[in-house]
Amino acid sequence: MALLEVSGLRVGFKTGDGFVSAVNGLSYEVESGSTLGIVGESGSGKSVNALSIMGLIPRPPGRIESGTIKLRGEDLLTKTEAEMRKIRGKDVAMIFQDPMTSLNPVLTVGDQISEAVRLHLKLGRKDALAKTIDMLRLVHIPLPEKRVREYPHQLSGGMRQRVMIAMALSCDPDVLIADEPTTALDVTIQAQIIHLMNEMQQRLGSAIVLITHDLGVVAETCKYVLVMYAGNLVEYGTAQQIFDAPKHPYTMGLLASLPRLDEKNPARLIPIDGQPPNLLRVPSGCSFAPRCRYRMPACEAPVPLYDFGDGHVARCFLYDEKTATERKLSVASAPAVPGSAASAAVAP
Repeated sequence: MALLEVSGLRVGFKTGDGFVSAVNGLSYEVESGSTLGIVGESGSGKSVNALSIMGLIPRPPGRIESGTIKLRGEDLLTKTEAEMRKIRGKDVAMIFQDPMTSLNPVLTVGDQISEAVRLHLKLGRKDALAKTIDMLRLVHIPLPEKRVREYPHQLSGGMRQRVMIAMALSCDPDVLIADEPTTALDVTIQAQIIHLMNEMQQRLGSAIVLITHDLGVVAETCKYVLVMYAGNLVEYGTAQQIFDAPKHPYTMGLLASLPRLDEKNPARLIPIDGQPPNLLRVPSGCSFAPRCRYRMPACEAPVPLYDFGDGHVARCFLYDEKTATERKLSVASAPAVPGSAASAAVAP
């Protein structure tokens, strides 16, 4: 049994302009000791997925329409808010994207970390303070005895992010969700934070869900990769499968847009044409079709997942034998279609 299992998750938000469907039938699993990277453009549903796991979707305007989120077989969506408060931080913890807005500016960093420790580990004030200092030392913050009495504005961006990591790790969670943990940090600090997360995983055997735009970080740290676009899973597989043999045109575009040092002109990037769709008016069928160079009439219909073996799946009609004739007529430069044995459609 997977440690964390998300199945058929649909999440939307009621707005003044209409209902926005942010996550559409998302399904994946994360095992103990493994790291799943979730990538995609801003607005693709990555953070909404994370907040759904944490039980932090504001209701209203948010609404989880369907699906399950199981931790060790127990559906978190059936838990009350009181039950989720016991789970948050202890069983599932999250590193938020912006530590300056996530940390309370009127409380010391020591008070904020020790609050979680006292709540979940039932420690007294003195023992909680000692544990807090140990956690700050664990994330390599210098002079932790001094820093524990300081406020967030007195720390650098890198130190604030480390405080967030210390807070998330303080109760040894089974699942750590890291939402853009290295955003706006210099390269040296980024490497240190990724190293800290890997250290924690090796020490505790925790599962990590890493949400990021940085495909370099994904390549170095993740065992599995989930690619999202407009609230949909468009491709899933191991990091090696995704980087060595991408199947979905969107994944191909993301990889092609990366700077490469081995190119004659490394400053020239290959962009993905167009813009992500307005979630109030998502195209019928494939949501990536308006930006896709391989677009064909069949893309107006709902697209199933196609299974390429060993857990590698992609949502694209390029791998449907029924559209082969249509594809030859409409897309002269389409990639080769895999053999029929690897092209069987599975349930979306």
